[in-house]
Amino acid sequence: MSDAERVKGLLDGSMDPTELEDDAELYILAERIYGREALDEMGVAAPMRPPEVDPTNHSNGNNLEVELPDISELDEIPEQSSKESSRSRIMLMAGLVGLILVSVNVSIGIGQYLALCEDQIEAPPLSFTTLSNWHNDTIHITWTVANLNATINYSVYWSMSQNGSSEFVDDDWFNWTGSSNLIHSENRAASTPPGCYISTLYSEGIEISQSNGCTENSSTTSILAVISEVPAQCEDNTRLLWDKVDEYESVDSWAPAGTGGLLDGALLMLFGMITLRSAFRKK
Repeated sequence: MSDAERVKGLLDGSMDPTELEDDAELYILAERIYGREALDEMGVAAPMRPPEVDPTNHSNGNNLEVELPDISELDEIPEQSSKESSRSRIMLMAGLVGLILVSVNVSIGIGQYLALCEDQIEAPPLSFTTLSNWHNDTIHITWTVANLNATINYSVYWSMSQNGSSEFVDDDWFNWTGSSNLIHSENRAASTPPGCYISTLYSEGIEISQSNGCTENSSTTSILAVISEVPAQCEDNTRLLWDKVDEYESVDSWAPAGTGGLLDGALLMLFGMITLRSAFRKK
């Protein structure tokens, strides 16, 4: 039967009710025309309907469910990748900068480019002089010492004579500490000019200077027995010592370039490893 004939049979009542059980569309049409109760009284059972497809159900025909990833998780993946790339780039730059800095410091010295070191001011030379005169049959002598180390003990031994140093008059010591400058005077009675003197300066018992003269000759002499060492200069020491970097202004924190110490070698190895590791990771 054609669809038109079946619908006509449904409308005029000539269709066998059992045929409705095999055709879901006709059953629905008959249900709308006669009602569900009338069909049940006629003993017509509703045909089996195929299960409705849930639009939210993503299972396939083989009943294998596919779980779609969360959108927020997809956003986190490129963000994490960007952070790792940025961190790797920073480590690479830090390794390169450190490697170049240490290499330049060993070969040339960063002191050639950065004026970090300050030259030590050379201490003024030691001064030991005397002034003598003859007045009212008295020999007057004044000793002046300057630019000495205030933490060292000093002493002066002196002797006086008259008649051109042929007749002894007197001798003695005077000692002091805790001062870099000192003025000391002595006077002795005498009858036959000229009066002469001999004086010697000692540091911790070691002779370091002399000053001798006579009253008729006002000039004095000062002979230094010890010459101070010339302090190291920054221009000759351009390699920074990394273990003394906190005292970079002192020349003692610098050394001649061209050679390196154990710490320089360790830093070169460290920065080299950081550079290589970051470069391979980036690739």
